Amino acid sequence: MLQTHALHIGYPNGPLLQCPDHVWGAGLHLVQGDEGVGKTALLCTLAGDIPVRAGRIDVGYAQGRERSLSDVFWQHPRTMLNDAELALTARDWTMRCAARYPQWSQENFDAHAHGLGVEEHLHKPLLGLSTGSLRKLWMACAWASGAPLTLIDEPLAALDKPSQRYVQQALHTCFTAQAQGMGHASPRRCVIVTHWDAMQGVEWDSILTLAGA
Repeated sequence: MLQTHALHIGYPNGPLLQCPDHVWGAGLHLVQGDEGVGKTALLCTLAGDIPVRAGRIDVGYAQGRERSLSDVFWQHPRTMLNDAELALTARDWTMRCAARYPQWSQENFDAHAHGLGVEEHLHKPLLGLSTGSLRKLWMACAWASGAPLTLIDEPLAALDKPSQRYVQQALHTCFTAQAQGMGHASPRRCVIVTHWDAMQGVEWDSILTLAGA
């Protein structure tokens, strides 16, 4: 689905960071490394939020189809929301996602919202949610979206221990290539996650380690 060639990434006016050549197919993939090596910048680049600094990314779709907005789920967890977005309830935000992604599964969203303990906050405006609750909402939407390319940055950050355990279990049981082949996700998806280590209890289909500049 995705392949990088001599890729260099980085935010505008920031350091130039090198990404090793890598291929991501359907399944669950980890990008790991210390702070500042470019994990989040790589996700932003794969999502198209920031341009490639050098090299290229090949994206394969059937019959040469161009990538559409509904092909990618990416919510930068540290992006500042505007006033109109902050006034939306969590349920409103969820409905927007459901309308955007044709493969959206309300059943999956309800299950993950319950598992993450965010369902009781769906009536609240986003302004009233904690950082952890917002991250839970983004993840539940990401997993329910059905987007062929799903990008998740540091999924355990700001979460309580039970939610961290749920995230690890959900990643392992729903999104590995083996799990998807058993019918847990259809059509098959490429889910790329960043974290500083290999995350206990999760079996990854591939691991890419970034070392920085």
